Amino acid sequence: MAATPPVVTKYVDGIKQDDWTANQGLDAPRRALRPSAILFGDGDQDERRLMYVNAVQIREGKLSDGEMVLLGGPDAAGIPTDVENVDVAGQWDFDGKSLNATIGKPLAFFSELAKTETTFGLTTDLGIPDIDGVPAMVMAVPGALDLNIGYVMTHGIAPNGGGTLVNQYTLIMDVFVATTGPGAASLLQVNSDSNGDDGDLFWQGNNFGQGNGGYNGTGQFTAGAWHRMVAAYDMAATPPVVTKFVDDIKQDDWTANQGLDAPRRSLRPTAILFGDGDQDERRAMWVNSIQIRAGKLSDAQMTALGGPSAAGIPLVLPDSRITGHWDFEAGNLNATIGKPLAYFDGPGGLTETDTQFGDAAALGATDINGEPANVMVVPGALKREIGYVMTHGIAPNGGGSLVNQYTLIMDVFVGTSGPGAASLLQVNSDSNGDDGDLFWQGSDFGQGNGGYNGTHIFKAGEWHRVAAAYNMAANPPVVTKFVDGIFQDDWTANQGLDAPRRALRPTAILFGDGDQDERRTMWVNSVQIRAGAMSKADLASLGGPSAAGIPIGTVPVIKASTRGGVHLSWSAAAVGYVLESTASLTEPNWQPVVNSHLNSATLSPVEAQGFFRLRKL
Repeated sequence: MAATPPVVTKYVDGIKQDDWTANQGLDAPRRALRPSAILFGDGDQDERRLMYVNAVQIREGKLSDGEMVLLGGPDAAGIPTDVENVDVAGQWDFDGKSLNATIGKPLAFFSELAKTETTFGLTTDLGIPDIDGVPAMVMAVPGALDLNIGYVMTHGIAPNGGGTLVNQYTLIMDVFVATTGPGAASLLQVNSDSNGDDGDLFWQGNNFGQGNGGYNGTGQFTAGAWHRMVAAYDMAATPPVVTKFVDDIKQDDWTANQGLDAPRRSLRPTAILFGDGDQDERRAMWVNSIQIRAGKLSDAQMTALGGPSAAGIPLVLPDSRITGHWDFEAGNLNATIGKPLAYFDGPGGLTETDTQFGDAAALGATDINGEPANVMVVPGALKREIGYVMTHGIAPNGGGSLVNQYTLIMDVFVGTSGPGAASLLQVNSDSNGDDGDLFWQGSDFGQGNGGYNGTHIFKAGEWHRVAAAYNMAANPPVVTKFVDGIFQDDWTANQGLDAPRRALRPTAILFGDGDQDERRTMWVNSVQIRAGAMSKADLASLGGPSAAGIPIGTVPVIKASTRGGVHLSWSAAAVGYVLESTASLTEPNWQPVVNSHLNSATLSPVEAQGFFRLRKL
């Protein structure tokens, strides 16, 4: 009742009904609560029915739309007591064949023409492919070259970033672009409420952006296929940037033509989806889900979004401290998360010339657990010119002026010939002017003076997942080392806050050794760095090397409770998992649990006799 305007937001079974604003107000006699209230009471004795009630709950404060969506429908286990925070400002899924919102305000047709020409229906009925084989309700956006086509989005995000407009936000769409039409097609108009000028975000060719470097990417955004595109804006960053992802694959950190309150980047209170005011860049599109969030999602969160889904865009995303991740799938130094690596001695230098990318077995290593993997081959020459500059993106932490708390993880295969030690990391010298700072040696890893303690399983000629979790702010300062999910050592020698050979500067050099005597050829499938020192339990859960690379998401945990049966639940951030059960672990026959939904399942005692797991699809 304190909102402007005062409002009661209503949901039934996770579906928004209305933002009810009539007869509301501060201390309104029929809306604001006294110390007690009467459930199911009707004093004039004419409006009552027999009712059956499984659970009743009341909370202080107003739940967000997203939290009410997560409440979902009725459950024998009762109403959830823990509802995860949802920071989505607006979401539209078109399941009701209308512009109604799942979260936030309904979209509005920009004109009568837009209303007349827009259709809703199942993918199958509209003659376009299903999403991963699953029919989905979609909105068909007409492709006419007419400025009257568009959908007004009242996003509800307050001005942010230090400007007068919305400078920090993330737009996500599950969209299918038609294969015919102009070479570019507008996705968003932010500069003109009247759609009086050119659009401001476009699909073009197999990329998206808005000119002057804006269309850089991997060519993933192809017409004639479903894609999940993400544009995460931060006009307050240094430099201002729009980070672009398509289907969990990073496209670009786009920095051209950006800035605080930039007219073609920053949002006014409304924007026009698919509007193009100069009437030359539009195509027919089919849209399954649209979401907008306040703030810029991190690269790790955008990776976790994954690809398009008939179920729409996830509301809850996992927290992640990953700031850099490199998988080498594209045969270059591009990042999956964060900034690309860079050749230490520059373009055309010794590192670039001698580095190879491709299939591990074809390049002299082995498959990983019997599965082929695309890898980077690091040359083993005893040269200080060789290395890869890692801009990790972690802010100074732990109370020092450098990065004192971080975790480095690698899936790596060390060559069987060469010096008795081989550098994995150089942190002490941006010019690689001295000895490396983390080494493989024999069948262990560390850096002298007790640093090589371990179980001797880090053998050359084999794939291993190695992890070093640094905490220079601990008492005592420590580096905790794991290989293949097995604890090796709490290494405490030569550690300390801002220690020159432990704490990170803004950049470090992977595989660099400045005194040119400790290097071997290495095959690298995946490298990841995280802010903070991972716990031993989390390090153990990393397990061994995988052709799929180092996990990006956190491992979800199944919680069990009993009320009206056995209730299993897990975080709604566990996107893309299916609940499975089997009667035996000796001869497992894992099958999907039929009556599971969203992030929970309620089973009868008989159904609950067995073993359960969440499997990533």
